[in-house]
Amino acid sequence: MNPLQHRIRAAGLLVREQSILLVRHEVDGDIYWIPPGGGFESQSDRSTRDTVKREYREETGLEVEVGPLVYVREFAEPLAGRFHMELFYRIDAWRGELSLDNLIGLGGDEHDIREVAWVARDDLTRLPSFYPAELLDDVWDRLAAPIPPIRHLGLQV
Repeated sequence: MNPLQHRIRAAGLLVREQSILLVRHEVDGDIYWIPPGGGFESQSDRSTRDTVKREYREETGLEVEVGPLVYVREFAEPLAGRFHMELFYRIDAWRGELSLDNLIGLGGDEHDIREVAWVARDDLTRLPSFYPAELLDDVWDRLAAPIPPIRHLGLQV
């Protein structure tokens, strides 16, 4: 049996005026919305907070200040031979204008990410797919806390 590949993903949760910033991916006809973020790259990221800063710059055009860790999620893809650990941080400050221009020439997400947008809280349940869905439970109250307690979203297979 081959060992599972491990992947660390870090994302940022940015909320303003009852809206959350999300990116829309389209892969093989499947559409899903997720918080901006991506995989830790050992050649450029010193920490998962650095991953969030880099991914925000690439996927949204924004420069961000990464705040506290808010959520941890684990999930396995046994058929693909992968185990994922996702870390979600609160974004405490940001500057710039939304743009996908920084994706040009990067490959991968350049072809999958179709939009970056502020999605109103009331519209989240109307999206075709929003990941991780567990964030709908308490993300608004948790992000408003001065020091949010870390919530483990569980292990999913």
